[in-house]
Amino acid sequence: MNGLTLNNVAIAVGDLPKMIAWYERVLGLTAAERGRFGAVGADYAMMEGAGTRIELVTLGGTSTTPVDRTAPPSHLSVLGYKALVFDTQDLTAVTAALKDHEVEFVWADQQLTPQRRSTMIRDPEGNMIHFFGPLQK
Repeated sequence: MNGLTLNNVAIAVGDLPKMIAWYERVLGLTAAERGRFGAVGADYAMMEGAGTRIELVTLGGTSTTPVDRTAPPSHLSVLGYKALVFDTQDLTAVTAALKDHEVEFVWADQQLTPQRRSTMIRDPEGNMIHFFGPLQK
């Protein structure tokens, strides 16, 4: 398995244009690539920035199952993807910017461990996004 690198993290979304606009506006990502996966009939946008690639993908027009919205810490009892997690050197500034965007907060600038503070939000479809402040020694 030598030579493997992470290409992206994929998130299934219901409203692709709305989610592209949100990830651009709130996280500052750019839709670097858009297209269709013909083999599965899904449209996608590859969002890039902040040292990552996030693939937003949708079947469009089909009925969907909403995101599991179990609140932390009980969310860990549901297996699978939990959150996108970003590091920041200035959690206070990131939290303030998120407040300016009127996002849905799970918590804001909370002491997570004795060495780490964090802010957690949800995107418009309920996916959690976590921001870690710098590790304090």
